[in-house]
Amino acid sequence: MLLSDQRPNFVTLVSLIRALGAFSCQEVIRVAHAYVIKLGFELEAPVVTALLGLYSMFDIGIACKLFEHSLHKDVVLWSAMVSACVKNEKYKEAIHYFRRMLYYGMETNHVTVISVLPAGAHLGGLCFVNQIHGFSIKRVFYSLTNVQNSLVDVYAKSGELKASISLFNGMWQKDLVSWRTMICMCIENECPREGLNIFLKMQYSNIEPDEIIIRHAILASVKAKEIKFGLGFHACIEKNGFLAFISVGTSLLQMYAKYGKFGSARMVFDQLDNKDLIAWSAIISVHARGGQPHDALSAFKQMQSINEKPNKVTFVSLLQACTALGAQELGESIHGFVTKAGYSSNIYLKSCLIDLYCKLGRIKQCKALFDETSTKDVVCWSSMIKGYGWNGYGFEALETFSKMLNCGVKPNDTVFLSVLSACSQCGLEHEGRRWFYSMQEKHGITPKLAHYACMVDLLSRQGNIEEALKFVKEMPVEPDKRIWGALLAGCRSKCEGSTKVAEFVFQQLSALDPEDTSCYETL
Repeated sequence: MLLSDQRPNFVTLVSLIRALGAFSCQEVIRVAHAYVIKLGFELEAPVVTALLGLYSMFDIGIACKLFEHSLHKDVVLWSAMVSACVKNEKYKEAIHYFRRMLYYGMETNHVTVISVLPAGAHLGGLCFVNQIHGFSIKRVFYSLTNVQNSLVDVYAKSGELKASISLFNGMWQKDLVSWRTMICMCIENECPREGLNIFLKMQYSNIEPDEIIIRHAILASVKAKEIKFGLGFHACIEKNGFLAFISVGTSLLQMYAKYGKFGSARMVFDQLDNKDLIAWSAIISVHARGGQPHDALSAFKQMQSINEKPNKVTFVSLLQACTALGAQELGESIHGFVTKAGYSSNIYLKSCLIDLYCKLGRIKQCKALFDETSTKDVVCWSSMIKGYGWNGYGFEALETFSKMLNCGVKPNDTVFLSVLSACSQCGLEHEGRRWFYSMQEKHGITPKLAHYACMVDLLSRQGNIEEALKFVKEMPVEPDKRIWGALLAGCRSKCEGSTKVAEFVFQQLSALDPEDTSCYETL
């Protein structure tokens, strides 16, 4: 066009500026801005609006200056400014511009309302959300489906799920976004069963679900522990052709993994066409967490054969598989891959590497990895404590735990499990008792069955069989096979009272699972 000596008008420039958004190149955007000024269109509201949208992607400050210098601010420009602030997480500024707009007597539209609503939700301003709700009713925007969708979304994000559901149920016209938003918000608010109910209601509407809704329904079935629904849903997915979407297939195989059906997860994976990195990482993770490390490594080799490059998630699963197998050579090879890929500073991968080398008994290398980690999170500390315990360095484990507390890192139940496990394996009975009782008294962490199992194991290893039995009987939670198994294993020490306790424990295990014969082997 320029080569033909044709002068573009502002409509052409608006189209050009919007097209530049796909490139996200600051220099090109600045050149386009300079060209706009050269042609004298810098005061045209549509041009300013288009430029504001571009600049807001990388410099909200310039976007604000553009807005303030504009002489002709229409409703579209005001709405764009509010939206730009929200996208850049400048929520207070978004509300400020909205209020300025009202102060200057500007007419708002439904886009303005939709743009400003998320600001209220992120600031926890339920009062503001209610005000906008009332404002939309007064200005007759409320009847618009996209305004109602936004209100459903922000009420749920503000912790008012009941209000969100009530608003949703009262909608006369629900579109795909309406159903998707409501199902997603139920899951986010830890009400997966309600999400499933809404999905089932959708089946009686004239709206067909898309792959995003199908994925959310799968997730809801897992969170609600509705195994039968999930299994039946698989048939529905295949029948309606949703397995063609790789994201749906990946969600489905992850669902089977959660249910412990690893064979079915693999079957779904094998059915997928054009497997992407997420699908490969998912199946490697499924095998690693399902106690199938050989299959995890086999999947990785298949992944390499098609030149699919692993990411951080893939490496985490691979390192977990190597740790489970104690595969030194392969583990070192994966470590090399991690370094080459530029992930060596990733804190979670560092923790996985510490786990691996601790399992291999290479405690010096673990310590070196741990010390070179500048910002240690609770997972990293826990890995080092657990590693010391595995290798019989009980006092070093407790010293590391003390350092963690001194650094101001708040312990969680996983860290305490590592501490108690180290005390049990290293025979530190006094320290184990002390830290167990401090969990709830000092740190407000309620012990889980795994913590009780560590204490039973600790007492049993020290020959305190009768005290261990008393401890089990006084537990505030019902003991499971793991608890009774730890106590039965301790009875092999042949200390005083162990035979009588063993007989009692055997009865408890038989009652829990009459078909399990492992207790006979322990006896």
